[in-house]
Amino acid sequence: MRSKLLACVGAAAVAVLSTPFAVSAQTAEPLKIGVLMPTSGVFGALGERQLKGMRFAIEEAGGEVAGRKIELKTEDSEGNPSVGLQKARKLVGADKVDVMAGVISSAVALAVAPYLSGQKVPLVISNASTDLLSGEKCDPFVFRVSYSSAQITRPIGTWMAKNVAGKSIYILASDYVAPHEYVKAFKESFLEGGGKIVGEAFPPFGKTQDYGPYLSQARAANPGAIFGVFFGSEALTFVKQYDSFGMKQSIPLYGPIGITPPVLFGAQGPAALDVISSANYVAELEHKENVAFRTAYEKKFGETPEEFAVMGYDAIRFIIDAVKARGGDTKDRPALISAIEKVSYVGPRGPMAMGANRQATQNVYIVKTVKKGDGLGFQVVDTIANYKDPVTGCKL
Repeated sequence: MRSKLLACVGAAAVAVLSTPFAVSAQTAEPLKIGVLMPTSGVFGALGERQLKGMRFAIEEAGGEVAGRKIELKTEDSEGNPSVGLQKARKLVGADKVDVMAGVISSAVALAVAPYLSGQKVPLVISNASTDLLSGEKCDPFVFRVSYSSAQITRPIGTWMAKNVAGKSIYILASDYVAPHEYVKAFKESFLEGGGKIVGEAFPPFGKTQDYGPYLSQARAANPGAIFGVFFGSEALTFVKQYDSFGMKQSIPLYGPIGITPPVLFGAQGPAALDVISSANYVAELEHKENVAFRTAYEKKFGETPEEFAVMGYDAIRFIIDAVKARGGDTKDRPALISAIEKVSYVGPRGPMAMGANRQATQNVYIVKTVKKGDGLGFQVVDTIANYKDPVTGCKL
């Protein structure tokens, strides 16, 4: 009997060692995900939405993956690069996180990415859109599930070149890194499509309260449309002033994701009606995966999900799926990186897969803000399916 028992134990040990990877006692330790997210300042509302989506993804997974309880360690980056780097060092050094997620600001992302890469801590970005992250500054440890500036903006440039009256537009955009990249990508595809640009202006970021002088200049140029790039509280102010200035009746407003986000619908009100934008998610998508997600999200939070929540959700979903594929092991960082590269699924946005340059391939939707019951919603005007990031220059 004793010899048979020893034989069984030995066989079990061999079976464990012969698996693709043997997971240590680490599986009993929590999976610590560090999250850099602004919860104050101009991007605070967007950060809170992303955190909701992240927590929803964890709850959907049952609060654990491969036997490890999932813990979020959150820090407010304040949208400030130096603060973000300080908080990233704290999350890695003091909190001992296994992986990082989040980041709204491109400036913060560029500040923290080299540090995290040096520490061999993977970062899954849920928002920051600078083309540099999937272009010349791409990094094997830095992934993005949101979008690059070019990925979300080139499609609407092509679309507008076909659909704007007179093919002429005026550009108004906030003066910092991300909007300049959006404008660059938009201009490339719009001009390639035969469009013409009759003027542009960049109001100072975080300082402009009155857009009247800029709107006057735009109206005087007599464009067929205005392409506006503003986010957060600036998008709220710009869209309301655009409407109150009497522009909407004669010059339609277009923009990328963020110009009329659902988080601002209540504040923007009728001013947001008829604005056309490019988005990687709207709640109105009717494929089965989004219907199930939307129903569960509304039940939990009593509100409809929007793109920022979904990008937060997908950042955590990529991490969970990768850790699950590794059987809970996050110590082998090259193997974890490889697992993140291979994640693919159909989620709320539609099909998701990680591109070779660390930018997720996804659908891009052209949407119009319309009346929906007593409030506002989106109508999908067009879909560019499985749109690969057009940014080049990545050398991994």
